[in-house]
Amino acid sequence: MSKLTDSVRSEVVRRVSNSGQSVAHRFDHIERVMQNALAIAATIEGVDYEILQLAVLLHDVEQPAGKKAEHVELSLRAAEEILKQAACPDEKASKVLRVIGEHSSEHVRTIQPSTDEAKILFDADKLDGLSAVGIARVFALFGQMDLPPLQAIEWYKQKIDIALQYIQTAEGRRLCNSRLPYVQQFLSQLESEARISEDIWSS
Repeated sequence: MSKLTDSVRSEVVRRVSNSGQSVAHRFDHIERVMQNALAIAATIEGVDYEILQLAVLLHDVEQPAGKKAEHVELSLRAAEEILKQAACPDEKASKVLRVIGEHSSEHVRTIQPSTDEAKILFDADKLDGLSAVGIARVFALFGQMDLPPLQAIEWYKQKIDIALQYIQTAEGRRLCNSRLPYVQQFLSQLESEARISEDIWSS
C-alpha cells in the first residue's frame, strides 16, 4: 500500500465511523470490497492498483443511512476533499473520482463502468451483497432506518437482479454465481415463513 493510499485509508476510517453513516457501509464493508477487488484484479492484466485501492477506500465514504440514491454524489465530494488533503496529483485524483462515479447500481443503466478499475469496483462492491454478511447488512440497514425486516426482501431482490444483469468481469460473474444459491435459498425460506404468518388471518 502506497503512502498516499495509507493516508487516505486513515481518513476514511475516521469518516465512516460516525453514527449517521449507513451501518452497511462502514469500514468492514470497505475491507471486504477490497478483498473482492484484489481477487478480481488478479485475473486482469494492466490494472492500476493504486487507482483501484483509492477508489475502493472512497467509494462509500459518505453514505448516510436512508440516502442511498445520493451517496455517489456525496461520496464524490468527500473523496475529492480527502484526495486534495492527501496531496494526490490532480490527474490521479481525476481517475479515482471517475471510478467512484461509475460504481453504483443506482445509476448503472445510464452510467456504466468504463475502465478496468471501475469494472472491478462495480463487481467487488456487488459481491459484498451476495453472502451471509450481505444478508446481515441489508437487515441491519433497514433496522437503522426503522423499517421492518420483511420490507427489505423486495428491495434486496431488485438489487440482486440489477447486479447480476450488469456484472462486468468474468471473475466477478463466477464469484456471483457461486454465492447466489445460498442467498436465494435464504430469501425463499424467509418469504415462506412470512406467508405462514399472513395465512393465519385469512383462514
